[in-house]
Amino acid sequence: MKKIILLFAVLFAFFAQTAFAKVITTEKTEGYADYVYVAGNPDNYPIEYYDDDADCYKGVIPDMLEKISASSGINFVYINGNKESRETLGKNLQADIISSAKGDEAYASDYFELLSYTEDGKSIKCGIAFTKIAESDMIATVKETADKISVTEKNGILLSYASKETNLSFWWILAGVLLLLILAIYITRLLRRIKRMKEEIRVDKMTDAETGMGNLQFFKYHFRYTLGDMSRSLYHIAYIILDISYLRSYHGDSSFEEVLKYTASVLSEYTGDREISARITENGFAFAFQATSNEDAKARLEEVMKKLNDFENMKEKNNKLVFHAAAYHLSASDKNCEILLFNLRKNCNNIFGTDKQIVFCDIHSMNMVQEEKKLTESILKGFDKNEFKMYLQFVVDRKTKKITSAEALSRWDNAEKGLMGPGKYIESMEHAGLISRHDFHMFSLACRQLEQWSNTEYRDISVSCNFTRITLSEDTFIDKLTMISNGYNFDKSKLAIEITEDAMEKNRETATKNVMLCKELGFKVYLDDLGSGYTSLVNLCDYPIDVVKIDRDVLLKSDTPRGKDLFAGVIALAHSLNIKVICEGVETEEQNTLVSSSDCDYIQGWYYSKPLPTEECESFIERYYSKQKV
Repeated sequence: MKKIILLFAVLFAFFAQTAFAKVITTEKTEGYADYVYVAGNPDNYPIEYYDDDADCYKGVIPDMLEKISASSGINFVYINGNKESRETLGKNLQADIISSAKGDEAYASDYFELLSYTEDGKSIKCGIAFTKIAESDMIATVKETADKISVTEKNGILLSYASKETNLSFWWILAGVLLLLILAIYITRLLRRIKRMKEEIRVDKMTDAETGMGNLQFFKYHFRYTLGDMSRSLYHIAYIILDISYLRSYHGDSSFEEVLKYTASVLSEYTGDREISARITENGFAFAFQATSNEDAKARLEEVMKKLNDFENMKEKNNKLVFHAAAYHLSASDKNCEILLFNLRKNCNNIFGTDKQIVFCDIHSMNMVQEEKKLTESILKGFDKNEFKMYLQFVVDRKTKKITSAEALSRWDNAEKGLMGPGKYIESMEHAGLISRHDFHMFSLACRQLEQWSNTEYRDISVSCNFTRITLSEDTFIDKLTMISNGYNFDKSKLAIEITEDAMEKNRETATKNVMLCKELGFKVYLDDLGSGYTSLVNLCDYPIDVVKIDRDVLLKSDTPRGKDLFAGVIALAHSLNIKVICEGVETEEQNTLVSSSDCDYIQGWYYSKPLPTEECESFIERYYSKQKV
């Protein structure tokens, strides 16, 4: 009897919690502008179905959305009334969530499994797909809240609907629930262990491996949950940047790791309760600290910056500032820390190379948000209108001068601003979270071009396609790469994945795994910009590199004896590792003569080919060989 009373108490608490959840399931969407729109499946009993008598959606997923809403405060509203409209709503981006999804929806940007069970020996899974208009913060909150719904609660919801279908008596239902409660006792330890593991994984994902302090994800999380609307105006936010080029030029690569650890220790020392510090880029740190006025903030930040710039291993060599900072007094409406940090970094870059240690930004200097928003909207429209084009710059064999390959280069043919190079929009794409979409779009165009050439006289020409370190470090990189390339019919060995050296330093373990898998799929791997940035020669041994591209800066140094020896030495080193060499940036007759007399394998540059739209490439090849015969 006590168990029955306990059961009713649990059920009462459950319904009491969900009674006030903000989930509108009647399809009456007027007046619900702040709600997350859900496209439901009216014919998927018991997972989700439309009850004509009650004139609303019911089922497992609506009940779970109520739990998520009650815990997170997110409002949901169902907007469609027939099964066929779900796909249309998803494709047209008219809904944030497509419910009863299987995870293979082409229009979905993310998928989350809510429940899985076995029926008639078959594994049944149900979940929700997030469309491309769904906000990332909402997606993260929904996932985090859904993870907190216990297995017992999920099974209880499923059992409540299964009982309607099988007409089980109340006592059978009660027996089943009691059985679940008994089983829950036995699996409590397992659930606790899983919870600890999830927490460890979450903490690990929010930790910077090199310094042990929080990373960007950590800063975003705590910025949202530590700095509430009521207290945000009591804080200042600072972006602290390390002049990495100067540091490496005057103190060597080995000092970088030492300075990073020193920076982490200083910021940790000055970060108080309910304050946040984190390493958010390779050489950038974020610091949110309490200060009600710019005067108080300046005094505190100057103390931090003085200690950073007084690092004993640097001050003895040069008095030049290595750290700079930009700070801003937060207001209650400043909720997007990524946009704030982006604008602060821009302001911080303006004092690079000067003796100015700190710049305080006002609302006017920080008011780049609207410009960035407009550019992001323009980029999205550019994708929709197919404005991002692939241009090809051809590469020739040093000895025979025969065209052997081409590099795929991005160009934005904007209706208002005309043709733009990647320098105008790539950084904005990175900050808007659109860079992966761009990279895979260019990869798709390269695959299509190789398919078109596969049975023609141009079939021997290879194409290399660039990937940013953000894209290369994604866990889903290989899955997306495989899906796109399998949609085209061409020789995989004719396509090269071109990466930069810094791409191997961002999420190194994932990036390395992805590079290895590229080789297994049959693609070639090019390493770009050898000789610029921070070069680790160990990369040439550790990764399956087929071709390296010598940066133009190395070529420009070849007008001196030492520079010429360096150029020849780099080529010899690559050849000793059985790696081919492309020399980039050949533009003049003198440069061509120098490179042609070297031992490099291939030449790339405007001297032979400027970047060309694909529709002009074949005619260019014909003209090129016609000139060779003359």
